[in-house]
Amino acid sequence: MMRIENNRYFVEVKEEAAEITSFYDKELEIEYIWSGDATYWKGRNPILFPIIGSSYNKKYMFQGELYEMGNHGFARNSIFHFVEKTNDSIVLCLESNQETLAQYPFHFKLYVTYQLTENELSIGYRIENCDDKIMPFNFGLHPAFNCPLQKSEHFEDYWVEFSNEEILHGFGPHEDLAKTKHLPLSYEGFEKTPTWMYHNLKSPYVSYTNGEHGVRVSTVGFPVLAFWTPKAPFLCIEPWKGLGRKIEEELPFEERDAVLSLEPGKHYLTHYSISVF
Repeated sequence: MMRIENNRYFVEVKEEAAEITSFYDKELEIEYIWSGDATYWKGRNPILFPIIGSSYNKKYMFQGELYEMGNHGFARNSIFHFVEKTNDSIVLCLESNQETLAQYPFHFKLYVTYQLTENELSIGYRIENCDDKIMPFNFGLHPAFNCPLQKSEHFEDYWVEFSNEEILHGFGPHEDLAKTKHLPLSYEGFEKTPTWMYHNLKSPYVSYTNGEHGVRVSTVGFPVLAFWTPKAPFLCIEPWKGLGRKIEEELPFEERDAVLSLEPGKHYLTHYSISVF
């Protein structure tokens, strides 16, 4: 476990899945990151690579051969190694190995950089194709935040707030209705639609808040935004580069929806940020 810190906040990161285990406000004594309680969901904020979602039977066609991979790929279950640390930044890396090659036949490096500046955690990703062939992949994030943030509060005390007015296209409340900036949170809403998923939002940021405290997540460069909770005291706000549709195994992976491709020797950069208040 490694920690970066300033006068007000600290962030802790572990090598397993390169997950954030804590984003803590020392003044308000508020923990923003979900604890990973296996009673509901043991994850905290996994990286979705090299797939988002899964196929019908967890099998995929790469270069004419079938491979098997778990839901949302293997980065969420992989051990990253620490590359560099300063007082306010941490760099980790996952490299292809025998375990990843058995699921995904490409040599790669995936770097993750965490940078803490005041109340904002900037998170950058660098994916390198170390192979001699084009590497197809999906990429997304799955951060989970405590909701409510205080024991005296309830999940329904919070709402989702978009930075711009939106006509929401996808699956979830207010789909294709009049413009809105707010989505009330309720467990009943997630019973009707277990994952809220919206496409091509105009808002550069989305928050969940009770009007006083909350979390703001940047969404620029991510065409899909998902929200999820299994009736638990947390909310996932998930920026995705593609869709998690269940596709038949016979379809080559590179022909799936919204698959990114990386030429040999090239790299791909993306980032997002988490701000707390």
